[in-house]
Amino acid sequence: MISGPMIRVLRLAFLTALCMAVWLLVSQDLHPVAVTAGALFSVVAAVISNRAFFEPNLVHRSDFFIRFDLVVAFIALIVIQSYLSSVEIIVRMIRRDYRPGIVRIRTNLRSPVGRTVLANTISMIPGTLSLWLKDQHIYVHWFDKKTHHSSKARALITGAIEPLLSRIFG
Repeated sequence: MISGPMIRVLRLAFLTALCMAVWLLVSQDLHPVAVTAGALFSVVAAVISNRAFFEPNLVHRSDFFIRFDLVVAFIALIVIQSYLSSVEIIVRMIRRDYRPGIVRIRTNLRSPVGRTVLANTISMIPGTLSLWLKDQHIYVHWFDKKTHHSSKARALITGAIEPLLSRIFG
């Protein structure tokens, strides 16, 4: 079994490598000065953001590894819902038939990362924008507020997204 300090070092090394890969991808410069600067900034960024990327109890869970088949299904679902929502928004704008409003929906996702992904996914779909994430609640600006009831709004806004995220993040 890997000890606690070793896990922290491995996490930091992984995050540093990820930051360095992004640096090299964005800069596309393999000059030694650029690579050295990228390495330094990657270490600093990894140290600063380490706690934001890793949940304290995530490593000890048996389902630590994300199932990539569910991630592919999630991405496909988002693409399909984005296209359908775009068409609906265009039709409603042409007809001038919309009622914007703000609703509060409750999520059953336990993982803070899962709740954040849900809030960001809501913002990515046309016609909805997550305004605020507070504990188990997300405040959403809805282009066409179809209901005032919180659980019905949750079913209409999250649809199949939340159950899929629940299977991905637990």
